Amino acid sequence: MDVERGKCVFLEGGIFLSILDKTIRTEFLHYIEENKILLYHFAEKSGINSGTLSRVINGSQPVSVKILDILTEYMGLEEGYFYEQYVSELSNDSTMNWRRLRPFIMRCAELGKNDCIERTVDLMMENPTYIKPLFDCAESFNIEGRAEAALIIYRKVCEGERYQHAERLAICQYRIFKLSINDDQQNNLEHAVQFDPYVVRLNELEQLDALKDLMNLYLSLRRWDKAEQLATRMGKLARVQYEIKHQRIRRGKSYQEPSKPLFGYILYSDLIKGSIAEEQNDYNQSLHYVSIYENQDWIIENDPVAELTKKQFREWAAANRYLYQILAGKIDVLDEYVEYLSVRENEILRGMFKLIKAANTYNMNIDHVLERFKINISSHMFTQEIVGSYTDQIIDDRFAIFLMDVGDYYLKSNRVQIGVQFVLDSLSIIDRINNDANVMSRLLRVQLKRLLL
Repeated sequence: MDVERGKCVFLEGGIFLSILDKTIRTEFLHYIEENKILLYHFAEKSGINSGTLSRVINGSQPVSVKILDILTEYMGLEEGYFYEQYVSELSNDSTMNWRRLRPFIMRCAELGKNDCIERTVDLMMENPTYIKPLFDCAESFNIEGRAEAALIIYRKVCEGERYQHAERLAICQYRIFKLSINDDQQNNLEHAVQFDPYVVRLNELEQLDALKDLMNLYLSLRRWDKAEQLATRMGKLARVQYEIKHQRIRRGKSYQEPSKPLFGYILYSDLIKGSIAEEQNDYNQSLHYVSIYENQDWIIENDPVAELTKKQFREWAAANRYLYQILAGKIDVLDEYVEYLSVRENEILRGMFKLIKAANTYNMNIDHVLERFKINISSHMFTQEIVGSYTDQIIDDRFAIFLMDVGDYYLKSNRVQIGVQFVLDSLSIIDRINNDANVMSRLLRVQLKRLLL
């Protein structure tokens, strides 16, 4: 019976509510009043226990997200219609608990209601006991690929832990770093600087991956000194852990492995230091590092994964030996290297990055090489595929420089139209990744050379 239409509702069971105070309950009550629906009929059709429904409506039992979704669907509204209101009502709800909040946060993530997640977590952060379950929830979202939802919670957990030196704080910062990396290199640099101080707070095995990820980012930014420091730290840490691992094994104790074979971090450290030496035109030092990661006699592991990893580094050593020799001026191995590349498609683009550098340095004619691999070059413009072990950021940066160098190569031989097109293609990538400082000097050099012709 409607006591005063628009103001009060009196329903069976003695339920008497004002609907001037707009809540989820009063919205529902207004709906069933308008549509002349009896509560026990609704309970039968919805599958909600009639006693539960009565307690929810009279306010003696909080609305669970499951019941909320049933009410929403029954009223013909879109999924998540009441979620904003639900969060508002949580702020005045003394019964708020993790058992109730976790399903709501999970549903918000499913529906992309990230603003509701943020508001809910803000309410929860007033109670420090929620930090651990929220962190676990973010880890689940990260594994499931729900990056935006995970980032929101990681950042809130960091705020809650900001005065602590807890490993959890470092893990959150690591997750934020990885989830925030994109095509914008200025953004990436800012996140790298923010994360850097937290690396040492991670456990030793997670530190290895963190150092590797941070090092790869600095490589893409062409910060050679910083990348070399991180490579050295990673190598030292991996060697210590490798010794600890085999000491424990000899004593019959277990040992937790990192995400990749432990010896691989040692080899990768030397590979990166060789690459940095090459970038600094120290080819003798580069070849020295090749000999180090090519020598694998000290490695104890011989399982299938270990053998595959060792094979990969031997292949990189063979390819890099060719490259560093050519860059040092040993031109007679060019054709041999081109044949080597032709049967290793994943390494073609990376090899071309260095060959064009050698061609411009020694005035080599590599028209036949550019023609042979032109499909590989042009396809990367559209697909942006991963090349070998390189990350997206490193490849984008080096591909932009490669296109600039190819433009320079053609312009030097007065093939202006094709040369200019390569320069323009390079600039389009530079604009996208926001990393123009690294190649501006090359662009100016090309322009000056044209003026002197």
